[in-house]
Amino acid sequence: MVKVGKFDYQKSNRPDKKLMVVVEKGGKKKTVHFGNTKPPANEHFKDRTGLLPKSLNHGDPKRRKNFRDRMNGIRKKDGSRAVDDVFSPAYHALRILWWFISVINCHL
Repeated sequence: MVKVGKFDYQKSNRPDKKLMVVVEKGGKKKTVHFGNTKPPANEHFKDRTGLLPKSLNHGDPKRRKNFRDRMNGIRKKDGSRAVDDVFSPAYHALRILWWFISVINCHL
């Protein structure tokens, strides 16, 4: 288990996901699994936890921007952005696997 910000991350016990985190907020508790393990979409910009193989880090800024743009377009049923909800896989993927520092500094 690795602490990043206020969350403790560990490898997911689901074969189709990379990492998981237990999130507690407002009396609610939920395990969130995130990160695709199926090639070719299994690469990420850079893993902040150090739990995943470095060979999956691609470091491509263009792919990073495209991922951010896709994530910012995902809306929950109430119309709010999924990347702003700590119970959403998008929230953790954006901050842990894709390194959006400005977002990280605001929300962790």
